Amino acid sequence: MTYEEEFLRDFEEWVKTQMMVNEMAMNESRRVIEEDKDERAADAYIRYESKLDAYQFMMGKFANYKAGKSFHDLPDGLFGQKHY
Repeated sequence: MTYEEEFLRDFEEWVKTQMMVNEMAMNESRRVIEEDKDERAADAYIRYESKLDAYQFMMGKFANYKAGKSFHDLPDGLFGQKHY
């Protein structure tokens, strides 16, 4: 395995770990918001959600790389999806 391949593999694993950590933190923040009505937890929830969105974006770029697509290509089916 080349240096670049090893670097990309390790970076992808790190991003996956960060996604897992931020998703758990986001869920815990939601629980605190619901139980304690803590405004700081609401702020934390937004931060974790934003980080998770960024990590999901990065995973899309890894998917492009694995599929032999350009970095700037859009994910398949993007225009047919609606997110609310």
